Amino acid sequence: MPGISVVIPTHLRPALLQEAIDSVLAQTLPPSEIVVVDDADDRDTKDVVARSSQAASFAIRHVANAAGGVCHSRNIGASAATGAWVAMLDDDDTWAPSFLKDLSDRLDASGADMAIGGLVRYEGQLEPTLRLQPDNLTSQTVLKQNGSLTGSNFIISRTAYDEIGGFDPTVPVFNDWDFFVRFLDAGFKYCVVAGPLAHWRDHSGPRIATPSLKRATGIQAFIDRYSPRMSRQVYRDLRTTALGVRRQHAKGLLQKLILSAKLAAAHGARNTITRAVKPLVRRVGAAGK
Repeated sequence: MPGISVVIPTHLRPALLQEAIDSVLAQTLPPSEIVVVDDADDRDTKDVVARSSQAASFAIRHVANAAGGVCHSRNIGASAATGAWVAMLDDDDTWAPSFLKDLSDRLDASGADMAIGGLVRYEGQLEPTLRLQPDNLTSQTVLKQNGSLTGSNFIISRTAYDEIGGFDPTVPVFNDWDFFVRFLDAGFKYCVVAGPLAHWRDHSGPRIATPSLKRATGIQAFIDRYSPRMSRQVYRDLRTTALGVRRQHAKGLLQKLILSAKLAAAHGARNTITRAVKPLVRRVGAAGK
């Protein structure tokens, strides 16, 4: 398989960035290069790149992103990359040592334009969970169920990336899902490697998934763009998530009550009753022990 360029967008996370780069240096199939795209022009980030370059057998480059934002960083990195294939890795995630090898082998065998690896999610004190992308999604079904493509668990051909225009900076939330929808809409093919190859790490710093009002607005924008193609369940999941975040940030009892009513309506009567009864059942069960 021709050379693979690894693109790592980063924003003021030098310690996490070092761990991400170290996971690339540990790959059993080394990439042809790493392109670190920095949207903060951070001295500590540049130092991490410089130190890592000394330990690498391939080039590690620092590229600035004056526009800001992870989508711009990914696109700038892909444009600067020299490989025929591009692998993305967010600065707060890591790869298992066989990530590039396993996905590359699957691409060679399948002739697909993208390979997606299993994603292990670490969240607080919960047990790690493995998320897998379904392997038979089409442009007609891609919004009928939740997927697991992120900015850290795929390799894509440079040709496909360029043809679909990369990541859309106007989509602040679920830009990876939007990217995959456009990939399938363009007629490209993907394959899946069902193994725990990418690690979505929990940490105390800010991230796209932080339940902020900005995230709620972004979810609603995604709904507005794709709701006619969504299943009822996906629509409900996204709608209730956005409303739930807004309720967390509600100021005043009236606003909270209004959002609670909208949230109950979005859940539907049966789900609302179930969600209300479950805590009571747990309490009764605990009291009987």
